[in-house]
Parts: sequence; structure tokens; C-alpha cells
Amino acid sequence: MNHKIVAFTLLLTTKLFCQQLTLQQCIEKGKQNNVAVKLAEQSLETRQKIAQSGKNNILPKVDFLGGYNYIGEPIRVNLQQVKDGIVEGSASQSAYSANAAYQQITGNPLPQQVQNVIYQTSKDIISAVYPNYNPAIAKQSYFLAGILVRQPIYLGGKLNASRELSKQQVESGKANLESIQNLNSYNISLNYIQIMYLNSMIKKQEKMAEALESNEKYAQNLLKAEIIPPYLKNWSDIAKIQGETTLKNLRLEKENTLLTLKDLMGIPLDEPLEINEELNENIEVTSFGSSDKNTDLKLLQSKKKEAQTTNDITKSLSKPNIFAIGNYQFFRNDLPLITPPWLVGVEVQWTLFDPERRSRNQASESLVKEADLLIDQKQKSVDLAVRISENKLISFKEQKETLDLARKQAYTTTEMVKKRMENSLSSVKDVNDALQLQYEAEKLYYMSLVAYQTVVATYFYITGNVENITNYIP
Repeated sequence: MNHKIVAFTLLLTTKLFCQQLTLQQCIEKGKQNNVAVKLAEQSLETRQKIAQSGKNNILPKVDFLGGYNYIGEPIRVNLQQVKDGIVEGSASQSAYSANAAYQQITGNPLPQQVQNVIYQTSKDIISAVYPNYNPAIAKQSYFLAGILVRQPIYLGGKLNASRELSKQQVESGKANLESIQNLNSYNISLNYIQIMYLNSMIKKQEKMAEALESNEKYAQNLLKAEIIPPYLKNWSDIAKIQGETTLKNLRLEKENTLLTLKDLMGIPLDEPLEINEELNENIEVTSFGSSDKNTDLKLLQSKKKEAQTTNDITKSLSKPNIFAIGNYQFFRNDLPLITPPWLVGVEVQWTLFDPERRSRNQASESLVKEADLLIDQKQKSVDLAVRISENKLISFKEQKETLDLARKQAYTTTEMVKKRMENSLSSVKDVNDALQLQYEAEKLYYMSLVAYQTVVATYFYITGNVENITNYIP
């Protein structure tokens, strides 16, 4: 008795703490926890940060430049290269000075012959004392440190195109996130519909198992009364076992579908979850919408804009880049030459010849054309799927109504066979066969309901309104 109380308590506790979720709640959990959705969200966040950083690409770039330099040998002044000029200039200067002094004293110019002697004598003396080597003027190692500022002025549209590309990549990230969310919501909806179907079939099979058990007991009484032979009793036993096995299989199938649903929702597989809703037999979609909101189309259109912006960037590579530059060196120990500590200027960079430019331009233009073809292909595919879904909705609605009549007729047939058996006009096996036929009719009917509701979910997914299914499914 105590064991029964404990078992009942555990069962009651499990039921109390088991989550009961609607389809809308399942979809919301999928948006929050599904791994694929989280990856898309993280990708979008990355793109947003890249776009944010791209807004600052017009600002100047400031670099600290510092380093230690060692040259193979000291820098030398090439005196031999300027020797002739120095000797000639110095000799001419001596002759000119002597002539100017003589003219200042006497009032007359120095005779040309004397000037020539002074010029030649000075040239000979300077040539004799002029160094015959190139002297070193610095050490072989030195340190440098400074600040370099580089401000873009004109980059041929590259900055705007780069910012636009980052913006389009963010839009593509949003479209990708929406597409993944919709696909996950669609898959959740399909599994939820499957669970509702299994709930309906489990309920019907439980009644079927009860009927088969009742029929087996009835056969047992008939056998004891020696009204029927043993083999008919065996038929009722087999039918009862088959009914119990079918019920177990349905429950296992539901458990597996619940596991798949948990995975799509991104919750632990061992987390308690129960869905008791059965198929709604009165769903009917009468109005149809357009496919303008299809998420795959929106993603392709966003990708096309990316390709167009990439094409603009590729074309801008052929245009010049103009920068304002500034450099200030605050640490210049042991420089071999004394240079100014700072400078400012304008720098132009222009690639005049690039053998790959034409191919890159053609490739980027081809990418835009490819995107157009993909969009056109996807649009046709979506339009076709929408038309097919609309026709299937009409077809499955009519099929559902026909199968509903068939299952109701199966109920009538089963009741008639039972009464005939009670009046010894039919056998136990006839009742089992009638029950099996009734079950198959029920199964076909509920399969038509599943097919109809699956097409409804598919239709809303194709048209980009996948969550509209929650207006028809609790």
C-alpha cells in the first residue's frame, strides 16, 4: 500500500512540475534558446559593431612611430665628389679678394697677370691640403620616436562605400536572423502538429484497447460457455495484444517528437515537458496573402545590395587617394643628419597600372547579375509553392470532409457488428475486424487533418507569416 502511495505521489509531482506549453510559447522559447538563432544573433551583433567602427573611418589616424636603427657603416660626406668645385671656388675667391684690396688702396685694378698668379697659387695650395678621404659624421646606431598623423581627404568614394557596405551587412544579418527564426518556428509548428496528431491517436487507441479488452473478455465468457471454439478466442487475444502494442508505439513516437521539439526550443532534453492538445478539427483558411514577406527573398535582396556596394568599392579602387599628413619627432638621439623635428604635407596615392583591375570589376558586376538571377529564381519558386499550397488546402479540406464521413460510417458498422455478435449472428473476429477498420478510418481522418494543418503552416512560412499558425492552433 505504501509503495502505491509513493508511486502516486511521484506521478502527481511530475505532473505538477511538468511544463504545459502552447505553440506560441514553444515558438518564443525557440527564439530565445535555439542554438542556430543564437548564432545568427551573435553574427548580427558582430556586423553592428563593425558598422559602428566604420562610422569613424573619416577621422584621422594617429600612430606612434619609434625604433632603433643600426646602419652597416657610418654616414660619410663625399668630399671627393665636390672637390673640384670647392678648389675652383676657393681659388677664384682668393683672386677676387686680392683684386678688391689692391683696388681699394690704389684705385686701380690688380693686373690680370698677377690675378692669374694668385688664382693658380691658391688653387695649388688648396688642392694640396684638401682631404683625400670621406670623413664620417655620425655613429652607426640611433633612436627615433615620433607621432604620425594621417587624415583622409579624398578616397574616390571608398569611405562612403565602405560605410554603406557595413550598413548593408547589418541588414543582411537582420534578414538572416529573421529567416532562421522563421525556419525554426516552422519546424516547431510541424512538430507541435505531429504531437497533437499523436495525442488524438493515443486517445483513440486507448478507447480501441479498451474495446479490444472488452471483446476479449466477452470471448472468454463465450468460450467457457462452449459457444465459440478456442481459435476465435485466440483471435481476440491477438487483437488485444496488437492494440496494446500500437498504443505503446504511439506513446514512444510522441516521446521522440517531444525530444525533437525540446531540441528546436533549445531546452535540455531531460526538462519535463508535456503537450496535451489534440488536433483542432475546425481549422479552415479562406483568405490568401502575398509572398512579399518571404524571408529568403528578403535575405537575397539584401545580399544583392551588398553585391552592388561591393561593385562600387571595386570601381573606386581606380580613383586616387589623397591624405593630409603630419609628423612630429620628439626623440631623435644621435641622428646622422640634422633634420626639422616636424613636417606637414599632402600625400597622393594613385595606382596607375593594375593588371587585375578589369577582372575584379567584371567579377563584381557578375556578382550583381548572379544575385538578380537568384532573386528571380527564388521569386518563381515561392510563387509556385504558394499556388501549390493554396490548391492543397482546397484538396485536403475536401479529403478531410470525405474521410470524416467514412469514419462515422465505420462507427455505425462497428456498433452493428457488436449487436450481431450479441445475437450470435457474427463472430468475435468480425468485431475485431470492425474495430480495426474503425481505427484505420480514424487514422486516415486524422492524417488528413495533419496534412491540412501542415500545409497551413507551410503556407504561412512561405508567405513570411509563420506565426499566423498560432491563430489556428492553441
